[in-house]
Amino acid sequence: MNQDKPMPHDPQLMAWEELDETQKNLFIEGCSLFDEGGFWHAHESWEDLWKSLKSLDKQVETDAIQGIIQCAALLYNYEKKKIRGVVNMASKLLTKLSGIEHGIWGVDVADLRVSLIPFIRDAANDEPKWNLETTSVRIELEN
Repeated sequence: MNQDKPMPHDPQLMAWEELDETQKNLFIEGCSLFDEGGFWHAHESWEDLWKSLKSLDKQVETDAIQGIIQCAALLYNYEKKKIRGVVNMASKLLTKLSGIEHGIWGVDVADLRVSLIPFIRDAANDEPKWNLETTSVRIELEN
């Protein structure tokens, strides 16, 4: 990951350089865990980041991290074959990520939203197949 200017990043958002080292490490750790399929553990790392952003009164950034957490929760619920969990997270994350057009700190939020559609459709089906590979959804921070 380019530590100086991670892309994509919407210009109106808090810059990467404004995060402290702990926040940066939590963000990167969560992204790595997510890409490894450790959705629950990614959620834990990002939750600490989310709490620290809340105290800074950065609403769009706080919502963005909460939305990314909800993406992980959606995939976790898909793995557990929980229709309600998938569908509930889908509606919540769309609201939380609505302030992000392209991305934040290297996470392509637009692509992440699109990559979740097959999981949402399958879970919302009358007879879900539950056969999609959750690890196919990746954040892959750019180098």
